[in-house]
Amino acid sequence: MKKYTLCGWLILASFIAKAQTQEERREIASHSDQIANQLLLKSLNTEEYQRKIRIEQYLQQNPNVKKIIKFGDMGIQELMDVLPNGEKIYAWTTNSGAAYTARANQLYSGGSLGINIQGQNMTAAIWDGGNVRNTHQEFMVGTNSKITLVDGTNFQEHPTHVAGTICAQGINPDVRGLAFNASLLSHDWTNDLAEMLDQASSGLLVSNHSYGIGQLSSLWFYGAYDSRARQIDNICFNNPYYLPVVSAGNDRNSTTAPGSIQINSKEGYDMIFGHGNAKNIITVAAVNQVLNYVNPSNVLMSPFSSYGPSDDGRIKPDISMKGVNVLSTLSTSDTAIGYMSGTSMASPGVTGVVVLLQQYYNQLYGNFMRSATVKGLILHTADEAGTTIGPDYRFGWGLINAQKSAIAIRDKNSSTNSKSVIEELTLNNNATYTKTITASGTSPLKISICWTDPQAPVSNNGDVDPTTKYLVNDLDIKVTQNGVDYYPWKLQGMSSPSLPATNTGTNNVDNFERVDINNPSGTYTITITHKGNLFGNNQKFSLIATSDNLGTLSTSEAIKANDSKVDFYPNPAKNYIQINEKDKDLLINVYDASGKLVITSKLVDNRIDISHLTKGNYIANFINKKGEIKSFKFIKE
Repeated sequence: MKKYTLCGWLILASFIAKAQTQEERREIASHSDQIANQLLLKSLNTEEYQRKIRIEQYLQQNPNVKKIIKFGDMGIQELMDVLPNGEKIYAWTTNSGAAYTARANQLYSGGSLGINIQGQNMTAAIWDGGNVRNTHQEFMVGTNSKITLVDGTNFQEHPTHVAGTICAQGINPDVRGLAFNASLLSHDWTNDLAEMLDQASSGLLVSNHSYGIGQLSSLWFYGAYDSRARQIDNICFNNPYYLPVVSAGNDRNSTTAPGSIQINSKEGYDMIFGHGNAKNIITVAAVNQVLNYVNPSNVLMSPFSSYGPSDDGRIKPDISMKGVNVLSTLSTSDTAIGYMSGTSMASPGVTGVVVLLQQYYNQLYGNFMRSATVKGLILHTADEAGTTIGPDYRFGWGLINAQKSAIAIRDKNSSTNSKSVIEELTLNNNATYTKTITASGTSPLKISICWTDPQAPVSNNGDVDPTTKYLVNDLDIKVTQNGVDYYPWKLQGMSSPSLPATNTGTNNVDNFERVDINNPSGTYTITITHKGNLFGNNQKFSLIATSDNLGTLSTSEAIKANDSKVDFYPNPAKNYIQINEKDKDLLINVYDASGKLVITSKLVDNRIDISHLTKGNYIANFINKKGEIKSFKFIKE
């Protein structure tokens, strides 16, 4: 059994020397919740051990069943688990114009922006059905490969093709990747969650996942916020700089059940499953190549890319990228190249853009963006796609535009002729954040918020289309001018998935919200509030605004009295806190005055041990069986 640690940057020190510096990775890792990571890692490794036992027993009892099956020219399907009810869990792959489609070429040396952002000294990671052929000429720099094989040398076509789209260096210019000077960590998909946690806690910024994991026999997993989606949200919440990029899947042209049944009953909607429905990732749809974007009609949807939404009506997929006839590296030889199509081929294009944008931001400002910031920036600057204005469940927020994202980074918060605002902020519990700006011009004023939301208290494990809302910290944005309120876009969920998005009220399902105002002129007030109590007593969020001309007039945060209505004693306390709640086995989180998580523990006889805490002020919270988030403050003597 493989062992996983939370100090992967030490194990990979020789590789990291040619990627982000160890100091940069330690700085990113310092923002991770390492205590929560250790608890989560223990749980994931236990699950992995039990999963392997179930697989081994099933294969012994069914000698004619193959664990790994190849399909098509390059596809792989692997049996990953057998549940106690007999359901089988499978992982399967979701099979030169990408840079032009994404407008990433404008960031390169010689591009229109006049910069040289090509992935230098940056590292991404992929998890896939096997490993990248690290000796391919597109990955060799002198005698060294810029691909680090973490899980062996099981070279496969699919991961090699994915890796080439991210970072093939362009020995053959037709297959040059988007971040062609970047390096890559190559993992297989066995025990991917524990490995993702390990890398995220060690400073990894972005990873690519061009595969799906789920049942092949049940309808409920389409659109479901399942245990994998929930676990990935937890990993991202604990490690706020880490962003997984996931393919949406290719089920929309399925000819066998359950995919064909879903297509017939829902007209191609509600087809995304597994980790593709997580809140804190980017889920990518596949479109045809776009060499010159003029208007939405230039963006043509592929015949296979899976449509959303998630069961709770969230906007999935998030973004679109070229995934049809993508030319990239293959594993059959050190010079092999070939075409592949699928959302698997679209996802690494977005991963490459994330690498470039993080590199550019760090070059200008000396630090990297939180994952919510780079995700929000990509969705904020997307070009319109589809037949209706605003987001939809086919293209997400539209076609990715790395050039617009880079311009927003360049122009952020400028004191003269500002055209963008990018700020990383924190909203406290029962607080209201306001910012007054001026805007003018013919381009729309766009104002967005994005945040890494805590994992939902529950996940779906078998219900078809439940009405459960999985958003935990429900932030809201509203923009006001002269008594007129402007609200964010929102879609209607599975009740009316093909209807256009509306912007007439608050959004209560998505953790990215965008307000668009055409032909802006004058002064606008941005107001950020939240519903209910915030898990953790606060929520970090990113604010992004762009227009032809922007000016900031004022910023403020008003905090209301906190009435948490939690019956507890003593306060001040020395050794324990007694919490009088009827629910048993509540999980209590305790944070110090800086917001750092210091205790995660179940109540035992309605008590939580605080004897090891240092003297000071603390905040505790928990979610009861009704899904209510409660918090209270106490003093440790």
